[in-house]
Amino acid sequence: MYHFYVTLKELFKKINTILMILVLVFCCFFCSFGRTFKTENDKIDALVLLKIIEDGGNLDTNVTRAEFSKIIIRASEDRNKVADNLSEAVCNDVNIDTPYASYINKVLEKGYMFTYLGGLFKPYDYVSYSDLARACLALLSYTNDDFRGNQVVGRNLKFESLGLNENIDKKDSELVTKRDIINGIYNTLKEKPNGKDDIYGTLIFDKLIIDSDKELNASEYKKSNVEGPYVAKSIDDIKVPFEITNLNVYINAIRANYNDLKDDIINYGYAIYYIDLDNKSICAYTERQDISAPIMVRKGYIYKIYYAASDMLVPYRVDVDKYKYMLDSEEVKFAFSANGYFKEDDYIIYLCNKMNDVTTAYLDENGNRVNSNEESEPYNGSIIIAFGLSDIK
Repeated sequence: MYHFYVTLKELFKKINTILMILVLVFCCFFCSFGRTFKTENDKIDALVLLKIIEDGGNLDTNVTRAEFSKIIIRASEDRNKVADNLSEAVCNDVNIDTPYASYINKVLEKGYMFTYLGGLFKPYDYVSYSDLARACLALLSYTNDDFRGNQVVGRNLKFESLGLNENIDKKDSELVTKRDIINGIYNTLKEKPNGKDDIYGTLIFDKLIIDSDKELNASEYKKSNVEGPYVAKSIDDIKVPFEITNLNVYINAIRANYNDLKDDIINYGYAIYYIDLDNKSICAYTERQDISAPIMVRKGYIYKIYYAASDMLVPYRVDVDKYKYMLDSEEVKFAFSANGYFKEDDYIIYLCNKMNDVTTAYLDENGNRVNSNEESEPYNGSIIIAFGLSDIK
């Protein structure tokens, strides 16, 4: 999801009411402004934003070599160069109808992955630690010539010496999980390619920023190329300067299709959406319930607004019905402040980044993330943008 900022002055020009409060938003999923990605959830958000992975679900499952081929290509300079259809088989066990065949063809062409004896790719085998090490190093332009003797051992040692195995507790032929792959790719994005002085992520993803603490700051990623938010009360309200297909529609940061979006607008009466001009895609948000979706639209009554002990004028948390939300940006904090637009007992519709079962975050009395203790409470995510009911209905 790309980041798009609208000032209040500009916002007043776009709508007739002041109930809609914009905060810093990414087109396809949430990322807080000025915050670096360090927690597991933050890393997931970063890779979803960059469209390397589609969601943060099933982190403890193994990943097939076919599925892995797609992840690697999405993290490479060839992410937009994958053929829609193939005219001939890729190798002996991958024909043109094999799932991910185009991605498998590309990883073999680029040397990110390999075939076994007999010309077999083994698309349904699971990815090993050595497979991950090979692919990540290949992204960083390391080739066979950079390793003498046992190539597998050499690659694994290089993978570890560069710190690409950070937060990965596996070795050699052990199978890796989706969580391990996320860590490996994230670490690779922060590393310099072989023989180059620039960080890999900044070379591959235009305008991606690496902060001084060497963490991805995706909050500035192509925000100028995103338009919105808009509210669609029918599918005909969505106007875009490109063709809408089943390949460029996202709902709640997960790949969907045109009919899904149409059905959601009918079922819920509206959708909030952004237009990503760079990738020619629509990023819509609805009340659809999907446990794997990192973003969604919710609605409810403001139960309580909490103010920081260090500044009683600045709210840091809002409880909406049974959910507890952090307020990350200055804009959204103002919206829920004493001088803002929303008060306790108000009914709001809001776009939120929601925590999943992977990481439970806690807040202290000043709204800072802390480890779990007796004085801290878990929260359910962060409010990104809030609307008054009249703006939607």
